[in-house]
Amino acid sequence: MNADQALDGFRLVGIGSGFKSEVCDMIAESQLFADLDWKDIQALAEYVQCYEVSSGTVVFKEGESGTYMFLLVKGEVEILKTGQDGVSHRIVLVTHGKIVGEMSIIDGEKRSASCVATQTSILLLLTKDHYTRIIKEKPVLAVHILARLAKLMSQRLRSVSGQLVEYL
Repeated sequence: MNADQALDGFRLVGIGSGFKSEVCDMIAESQLFADLDWKDIQALAEYVQCYEVSSGTVVFKEGESGTYMFLLVKGEVEILKTGQDGVSHRIVLVTHGKIVGEMSIIDGEKRSASCVATQTSILLLLTKDHYTRIIKEKPVLAVHILARLAKLMSQRLRSVSGQLVEYL
């Protein structure tokens, strides 16, 4: 998805320089980006789009190409994985302040799970194309983002590894 494409069930929220300060505040309130310098938060705000989705909206589907990740600013989404029985099973319920969909931005692989809004939610989307632009235009910011995403993925892997020990 690029910045100009509309997603089914996604409603663009605010646009222009007047909305930028709100986007900066949303970024600054997230756990992942809270310790970024304000100038980096302002720079990142230039590359994200803010959307609202209604309850029941499929944010992305397992197996499709991953072209964006998002910061969940408000609301809840659930992550679903299709089992061998063909039934979708809830893996986790994600609440505000969390990043979702980052694996596809980093590794370019298909989505490993589906994501569905369980209530009206506000998402800040960072597309793969925009992350590539950040790499070219603001490499220091790109490194900051990548370092935070690597730490996040490491924490998630450690958590899952700990949970798997219970089943051995």
